Amino acid sequence: MKLHAKTLAGLEDLVAQDMNQAGATEVVVGRRGVSCEADLKAMYHLCLHSRFVLRVLRYLTEFNAKNPDDLYRQSARFAWEDLIPLDGTFVVDATVHSEVFTHDHFAALRLKDAVVDRFRGKTGQRPSIDRVRPDVRLHLHIAGNKVTLSVDATGAPLSHRGYRPPKAKAPLNEVLAAGLLALSGWRPGTPLIDPMCGSGTFSTEAALWASGLPVQAGRRQFAFMKWSDFDAGAWREIRDESMHGVKPVETLIWASDNHPGAIRQTRHSLEEADVDGMVQVSQADFFNLRPPTESGVVVMNPPYGERLDPGDVVGMYEGIGDRLKFNWTGFEAWVISSNEEALKRVGLRPHKRIPVFNGALPCKWVGFQMYKGKKSDQHKRPSQ
Repeated sequence: MKLHAKTLAGLEDLVAQDMNQAGATEVVVGRRGVSCEADLKAMYHLCLHSRFVLRVLRYLTEFNAKNPDDLYRQSARFAWEDLIPLDGTFVVDATVHSEVFTHDHFAALRLKDAVVDRFRGKTGQRPSIDRVRPDVRLHLHIAGNKVTLSVDATGAPLSHRGYRPPKAKAPLNEVLAAGLLALSGWRPGTPLIDPMCGSGTFSTEAALWASGLPVQAGRRQFAFMKWSDFDAGAWREIRDESMHGVKPVETLIWASDNHPGAIRQTRHSLEEADVDGMVQVSQADFFNLRPPTESGVVVMNPPYGERLDPGDVVGMYEGIGDRLKFNWTGFEAWVISSNEEALKRVGLRPHKRIPVFNGALPCKWVGFQMYKGKKSDQHKRPSQ
């Protein structure tokens, strides 16, 4: 069967690696998504293990449609009764890039009508719509005249790990945080310092990785469990092998923030993820913080400036650079920000700049290496 895994911009190659590890074939990297051929076991493995995937879709059918009525007619030919239980629920998500189909909602409505009318014609009854927790989530994708119909294998997005505090302010998406860690080159076993931890997403994702457990080990429901071809034995085999082969990697992880509310949220995240014993948490101001070890990776998600005076933002980023220069020699530091001008004020020559998105904001994930030796080899004067 053909699968398509949705992800965030910049993380596609990481997803492709996960697909290969799961045993998928014909892996093709696209924009914010990766496609492959896979059997059920490979799909189960991907859903259980990949920390970089948002959703996994299973292709159902493709065809060309000239207009909305054509979309309806051709969609009604598909055997929806083999996919959706009569007493079950479904919903349609639509993504449309077409001059013929100008409204996502109308296209989704025509597909919904086709499904319902086929059921009525076959059984005299119809399944219900549930937009919040449907049994089956259908995906309609239209590019020009090409229509692709898929079914969601995951249910709730895989980024919903279940540990996020309910009142967290502007937290990083869990998939983004895991992806940024991977893109930085950090791996379990390397000390990690999260000195502006906020709600603790970086630290929690790092601890989950170091635990050796599948990232979705705590999840009990996936949408594929309600499919007619769900193989409960194969699923148990994949899950049992993953759980029995757990090998934690001893990793020093420190999380700190100068706000007590952030510390409470971080502790909540770690406890909900059942990794609170793996991270040292303390209230501390980064600008007074001393390195807890001689080397490691520092990850930071400082304010971007939307709610701060421009002068305050410049001063903060200059302060980050000064602190890194003179107190964190031997470390590698990574900073994510949408504020290009502020990033320049860090005053260190980046060795890598990776474009990513934090929500709708285009950002850069910027790496700085604090080598031991001449500071002139690593510093640059910011443009005035």
